[in-house]
Amino acid sequence: MIRLLLTVCFINILFSVSLFIKPSGIKEDLIFEIKRGDSYLKIIDDLENINITIPSFVTVILQYSSLDKNITYGDYLIRKHENLFSVLTKIISSDTHFRKYRIPEGSTISKILDRSNVPVSLKINGIKFDKTNIHALEGRFHPNTYYYSSLEDSEDVFLEAILAQDSLLEKYWNSRTPYVSLQEPQELLVLASLLEKEACPNEHRKVAGVIYNRLRLNMPLQIDSSVIYGIEDFDGDIKKHHLRKDTPFNTYTNKGLPPMPISNPSESALSAASNPDIHSFLYFVAKEKCSHYFSETYDEHKEAIKKYQ
Repeated sequence: MIRLLLTVCFINILFSVSLFIKPSGIKEDLIFEIKRGDSYLKIIDDLENINITIPSFVTVILQYSSLDKNITYGDYLIRKHENLFSVLTKIISSDTHFRKYRIPEGSTISKILDRSNVPVSLKINGIKFDKTNIHALEGRFHPNTYYYSSLEDSEDVFLEAILAQDSLLEKYWNSRTPYVSLQEPQELLVLASLLEKEACPNEHRKVAGVIYNRLRLNMPLQIDSSVIYGIEDFDGDIKKHHLRKDTPFNTYTNKGLPPMPISNPSESALSAASNPDIHSFLYFVAKEKCSHYFSETYDEHKEAIKKYQ
């Protein structure tokens, strides 16, 4: 009788071990999501739906040890054929999978939304922003790579980006040089957004000097990227009629800065906007990638256009 019981116990142990180390039926890597507030039983059911079965004795052990109460919501990466022991270890130890989200330098909110499957909904100073009005926050997102562990936390990406940009804007507004002829931090953000679209970091300060020179002389800035921002459904080819069409962002027909940022500028652009090069250039034309020819007079500028375009 004792021998029979020992044999049965041994077989059960072998069976249990085999369940833990046996490759799962997962045919490809997947993200398993545990939502905030999901119960342990709900998690078991969801695992069952992807062909991962938790034996009842495991549930007893987890509940007896209260480990089932420590499971953290988030996304868990389950690899192809990953065994039960590995899956459970990830979940019990809260080894969540972090998604990566990048906001590129000079990107616009429209581009961010176009390439994003992240739901955009956040509240700032009591105002709720979503896809219908989030364009009012243009320029407020700091370009960087952000990480989050669940779609429920995706709002944190945008809040983190806004807090970072606000902090940098305050830093560079407070450290601006006397040459900066702006009235408020928002104008610095607008100017930095122009720099981000017009030049690479190696020329940010030099182009900033051109913009400030034109502002001082009350000259139209004549910045194409601003004109393009104001064109609905722009096809990539700017034409003369675009430069003549009077929109709030047309810096040929309007003097001064555009009414709001046209991109989300990098720290390099913010720094350059607050500390531009001091020179007498009023014009610049692209020579090659990340390189411009700068001119003091319109005649010189026209010759540069003939040469480089």
